[in-house]
Amino acid sequence: MGKMGEKPTLLVVDDSVENIEIATRLLSKYYRIKAATSGAKALQIISSEASLDLILLDLVMPEMSGLELCAELKKMGVTQEIPVIFLTGAGEVESLVQAFSSGAVDYVLKPFNSMELLARIRTHIELKQARHALVELNREKNEFLGMASHDLRNPLSVVRGFAQMIEENYSSDTRLDRFSKDIIKAADQMLRLLSDLLEVNRIERGELGITCDQHDLVGILSEIFPHHEQVAATKSQKLVQDITGTVLNAWVDRDVATRVFDNLISNAIKYSPLGKTIWLRLGASTNPGMTRFTVRDEGPGLSAEDQKNLFKKFSRLSNKPTGKETSTGLGLSIVKQLVKQMGGTVWCESVKGEGSTFFVELPTQPTETPAA
Repeated sequence: MGKMGEKPTLLVVDDSVENIEIATRLLSKYYRIKAATSGAKALQIISSEASLDLILLDLVMPEMSGLELCAELKKMGVTQEIPVIFLTGAGEVESLVQAFSSGAVDYVLKPFNSMELLARIRTHIELKQARHALVELNREKNEFLGMASHDLRNPLSVVRGFAQMIEENYSSDTRLDRFSKDIIKAADQMLRLLSDLLEVNRIERGELGITCDQHDLVGILSEIFPHHEQVAATKSQKLVQDITGTVLNAWVDRDVATRVFDNLISNAIKYSPLGKTIWLRLGASTNPGMTRFTVRDEGPGLSAEDQKNLFKKFSRLSNKPTGKETSTGLGLSIVKQLVKQMGGTVWCESVKGEGSTFFVELPTQPTETPAA
């Protein structure tokens, strides 16, 4: 976009000089106009023009059609977000499905209705500016969140450290010992929240740094199982492993896959009543090229409304932890993003009153992962 106070810049691409002149007369009062009579000349202007706010593009042109040019623009990183409005004759309307498929946002029939053309251009430039503003606000939010979370960790760690010193050296004082334990517990809760916030921030800023390779998921599960078994025992719960096959490989980042497994098992322990059983199953998926990990519990199950919000950030569900544990509302959102980054999928199946089962499917071979 242009600098504050400058007119937005439009590129008009049409093989008819007359149509370009008409559009220029209509629009030059409100916009800076660049013009090209072919797709090749348009690409030259686009490569040299620092900021374009919108492109008016003739649908039918010799050599390179409007459809071909639009599709090419949508492949280029610097031009993907520039809205394209097609200029089309009444007899070309049947091509509009292809036009929208190529990336256009709108169309205007020739000969132009000046009020309609101006209204459509204004609408799409305002939408582009609004999207840009939202992206900028999100960037600033992420920067603030990252700085605040990082800067709060150190003083909280100091508070926790002093509380631990009090606990270790003054445990004979019953009240002081109780206070120090409460301080440590509160500090740990805040540190977990900050850790989750930093993880979300890294994901949203594309700074996670996932490196995938072939890893044995049985080995990953075996490493973390003893710890979770001990935690479950404090709630009289039983963890049961069901592993089909001795080697179950997946194309994953080992640390990230460990975090995913850790989070789902911890979640099941946290929300399951005392004395219940939790089943961990690892085996081949019914979907070719995928390995499946499931966590099934005997908890209260999830309502339809809770299931809709399950993987959203800061979701607050109707179910509560059964052992006075705390929840940041970020764990499952992080799991979804981590699994997605590794080319996998995660979902939950649950019936209210009958427990829940979480499914994770991870690719066994390299796959093209979607952007975060």
